[in-house]
Amino acid sequence: MQHVDTIPGSIVAAICRVQASLASVAKSQRNQHGGYQFASTDDIYAALTRKLGEVGLAIVPLELHHEIVRVEKEGKTSQWLKAEFGFVLATEQATWTHPAARRSLYIQVTGPQTHQAAQSYAEKAFLRSLFKLPTGDLDLDSLPQSDTEEGQVALAAPRKPKSSSKAKKDGTSEVFNEIVRHIQHAATLEVLEQIPELYAEEISTLPQRWHDLYEGEYETRLLELRGRVQEAAE
Repeated sequence: MQHVDTIPGSIVAAICRVQASLASVAKSQRNQHGGYQFASTDDIYAALTRKLGEVGLAIVPLELHHEIVRVEKEGKTSQWLKAEFGFVLATEQATWTHPAARRSLYIQVTGPQTHQAAQSYAEKAFLRSLFKLPTGDLDLDSLPQSDTEEGQVALAAPRKPKSSSKAKKDGTSEVFNEIVRHIQHAATLEVLEQIPELYAEEISTLPQRWHDLYEGEYETRLLELRGRVQEAAE
């Protein structure tokens, strides 16, 4: 499908009608580590689907490319899905797509749900941007701030994670190790924040000593990635 630089008027009008009708998006999920509510992909679907139908606007996600990338670290191999999605907007009068209307991401391969998780996250990001949806995701203003460079460095410095020597001696399950690897390899805050939702069922069944280790790993990586965001913004 050829792309058109100018968005057709019927599509612009439909987008504006949806924006004008949205008061807010329900935030049914809570990030236990950041302490904030956020909107899941299902929350966004619930807010938008009927309104899109009412204005006659269809948004079709397309997987444009994917590949599996193998990462070697400390003698262990992990597999990551690199995926790119495009989006087609259509009304009865016109159809529009464009290279700028694409989203790409990396996500660790954890099973058959990985491709679906990737598409859901890409679609959430696109819809949030297109309709200016308040989803409760973190932005730079929500991160810790200090008046001095030294204070900012201290805020961004990762804390020592919680640990349990007994848990380490006992060993951990394959699923627990997989979750920890996913945390350690998370390249961005967006990727990291997918983990609690992606592994919600598995995390809820972890023994307490393993749950403490999981939380420590997550908090450490969260602070590391926040520090990188702050450095990039300076």
